[in-house]
Amino acid sequence: MKGRRRKKAKTSDIVLLVMGLFIAAFIVTMIVTFWVKGSVPDTLIRYTLGAGSVEAMLTAGIKISKVRAGDNPGESEEPYE
Repeated sequence: MKGRRRKKAKTSDIVLLVMGLFIAAFIVTMIVTFWVKGSVPDTLIRYTLGAGSVEAMLTAGIKISKVRAGDNPGESEEPYE
């Protein structure tokens, strides 16, 4: 197992992880706010989740364009022997 290398994280994976953690923390914060205040700021929720979905759509668009262009630097055209 000494010869195994750890796969380097891609930027898109890191961005999606950060967005997922942010959304999870935001949802927990909104639940606590509801328990304490008895109401939730609907506008803040709408715009925060909307911005997250726009970011996810842009990341998906980048990934799709890379796949269509064949831009995969980790792949070689010849199979391993």
